[in-house]
Amino acid sequence: MALTRGGNAKTAMRTGYRPELDGVRAICILFTVANHVPGTPRLINGSVGVDIFFALSGWLITWLLIHDTHDGRGAKLASYYIRRVFRIVPLYALTVILYGLAALALGFLTGSDAEILNFRDGLPYFATFNGEYMHQETGTLFGHSWTLGIEEKFYIIWPFIMVFLWNSRLFAVTALASALLSLIWIGQNPELLIRGYAGLSFGAALAVAASQSGRLRVRLQSQKTAWLALVGIAASYTGSLALPHLYLWNVGIAFFAAGLIGNLWLAQGEWLLSRALSMRPLAAAGRLTYAVYLTHVLTMNVVVLIMTKLNIAMPWMAVFVLSYAASIAVAYVLHRAVEKPLIEVGREIAKRSANRVTVPAFSTIALQSRHLSS
Repeated sequence: MALTRGGNAKTAMRTGYRPELDGVRAICILFTVANHVPGTPRLINGSVGVDIFFALSGWLITWLLIHDTHDGRGAKLASYYIRRVFRIVPLYALTVILYGLAALALGFLTGSDAEILNFRDGLPYFATFNGEYMHQETGTLFGHSWTLGIEEKFYIIWPFIMVFLWNSRLFAVTALASALLSLIWIGQNPELLIRGYAGLSFGAALAVAASQSGRLRVRLQSQKTAWLALVGIAASYTGSLALPHLYLWNVGIAFFAAGLIGNLWLAQGEWLLSRALSMRPLAAAGRLTYAVYLTHVLTMNVVVLIMTKLNIAMPWMAVFVLSYAASIAVAYVLHRAVEKPLIEVGREIAKRSANRVTVPAFSTIALQSRHLSS
C-alpha cells in the first residue's frame, strides 16, 4: 500500500517548505500577542499559542534530522548546531539590546529606575537563554523569553541523543527523560517547564514513530486524524477557560497539536485546512513570527505609552490591533535586515562544515525500505 495517494513513499518523506506550518505560526502568535494586551477578555486564553509552538518545534527538528539520515548524508550534528545558532541567536541578541534601551528610555521618561532595575536583574537570565529560571517578578519586560530558554535546551540535548545514543533505545529515552526532569526540578516555575518539555517531546516522539511506521504515516495523513486533533485542541482550550490555573490543559493542547502538525506535514495540502493555512498572506505573516514574538511586548508598550501621552483611551481590541500591526512592521524590518541574511550565512557555513565534519548516523532510526511502504 502506497504512503500517499498518487505518490510514492520517498515523496512523502521529503522535507520541502510547508507554508501551512507558517500559517499555524501566524495564528498562534495572535494568541500570544493577545495574552500580553491589558484587558484581554477571559474567553481568549492567549497562553495556549506557545503550546502549539512547542509541539511544532519538536516535530520539525526531529523529522529534519531523521531525513538527513534517510538521504544518506548522515547526521551532521555540527551543521545542525551552526544553523540553529545563526537562526536564533543574532536576532535574539539584538532584541535583548532593544529591551535594555527601552528600559533606559522608560526610566528617563518616567523618572523612575524601576524598569532599569528590573531589566538589570533579568539580564543574566536573558543573555544565557535561561529566562525560564527567572523569578516571576524579575525581568518582566522580556519575561516571555522563558519559551526560548526551554526550546534551546531541547535543541541541544535531543539531537545529541538522537545521533550518539539512539542505537540503545532504552538508554536514549532514559537519558532524555533524566535530562528534562533535571531541568524541571531545578526551576522555580515547574508548570511552565512541564508545558514546554512535554509539548516538545510530543512532537519529537510522534515524528520518530511516524518515520518508522508506514501505517502511522497513512493514518496521520487522513482528514479524520486532523479533525480528531482539532476537536482535542478545542476541548483542551475550553478546559483551560473553565479551570485556567490547571496547566495540564495546556499539555493537552500540545498533545493534540502534535497530531495536527503531523497531519499538515504529511498531507501536503491535500485538504481544505491545509490549503487555508497555506494562503500567501497567512504564510507570509508566519515567516515573521520569531521576530514578532521577540519584539511584540516592546512594541505594545510603545503603543500604549503613545496613547497615554495623547490621552487617548482605547479598548483592548484597538490596542491589540495596533500592537500586532506595529509588531508586524518592526518584524518585517528585522527579518529582512538581520534574520534572513544571517540565516543564509549560517546555511553557507553549515554546508562547508558538512563537507568536513560528519558524525555517525543513527542507524536504528534510519528509514529502511520496509518502513517506507506497508
